[in-house]
Amino acid sequence: MRTPVRNEPQAPTTGSRASGVDAIAPGALGEEPPPAPAAAAPAPAASPPEREPPAADDAPLPNPRRALELIGLVVAPTTLVTALAYYFGWVLTNSRASYFGIDASALGYSTQDYLLRSADALFVPLGSVFVLALGGVWLHAFALRQLRRPAARPRLRIAAWAAVGVGGVLFALGVWAVFKPVSFSPHYLFRSASPGIGIALLAYGLALLERIGAAERGQPRRTESIASVRATAIALVALLVVLSGFWTASEYAEALGRGRAQQLAATLHLRPQVTVYAPKRLAIDAGGVSEERLAGDDVAYRYRYSGLRLLVRSGGQYFLVPDGWTRRDGTAIVLADSSSYRFEFGAGL
Repeated sequence: MRTPVRNEPQAPTTGSRASGVDAIAPGALGEEPPPAPAAAAPAPAASPPEREPPAADDAPLPNPRRALELIGLVVAPTTLVTALAYYFGWVLTNSRASYFGIDASALGYSTQDYLLRSADALFVPLGSVFVLALGGVWLHAFALRQLRRPAARPRLRIAAWAAVGVGGVLFALGVWAVFKPVSFSPHYLFRSASPGIGIALLAYGLALLERIGAAERGQPRRTESIASVRATAIALVALLVVLSGFWTASEYAEALGRGRAQQLAATLHLRPQVTVYAPKRLAIDAGGVSEERLAGDDVAYRYRYSGLRLLVRSGGQYFLVPDGWTRRDGTAIVLADSSSYRFEFGAGL
């Protein structure tokens, strides 16, 4: 006798059939579902190729235009030019006035007065700088042309060593002359100009020797640290040259003012004659000045002074010197430009 088979209810199935077999959902039999496949890891990004350091001759030099732009961020060019012109105008004026025993502050000059007088002091220094810069550019271009010719490199090396030697001597003598006078009698600009010229020749000679060696060794590679040290050295040399040039221009302005004063003292007879009328006695005790008492009771001015020459009128005052003025025993006379005095001027003889 066949035992009837009891059919158990089946769990609902999902999916589709394949080959007559029902697909069973994951977890229907109490098993853990299989883990999902891991996503593929992204491929690492390719690193950019490393750049090789520039060659010795290809190493970038400090850009002069960039340097000027950086300086312009700190000091406006107009302000810098105005300050330099004011300073050199003051040096020229002070040297000229001091020759006659007058301090520049007593003249009462305005900023515009000093700027106008600075043209005389700046013309020669600026012209000299432009000429030297033009000559330096030409010499540098000539040295680069010789550097490309292997047969000319020995002569170029001799010239570079000569520049190093002369520059070193000039720099040492200039530094020595700052603290102690030298035994010989150099030009009055030697003490201020020789340090700048010497350090420029020394630095350029060493740089030229380095270029010659690099060309003969086949242009070895230069590291970034060495290029940074080179740029710093160039900046320091440039600062020393600028400082020496500023000192030289100041010395020239002072000497120019003294020379202008000596020329003026030698031609005092060409300056305007001045006669001063005063209500009271001024007691001007200077050689060459004559005092005369005027007669009459109804005169506004009782004293007359003649034998004076006009130096300059500035700040509401007249600066006068007597005829025959000398630096040894001459004096300068200052009178206020007021209604208390009457001034008469005559042409110089």
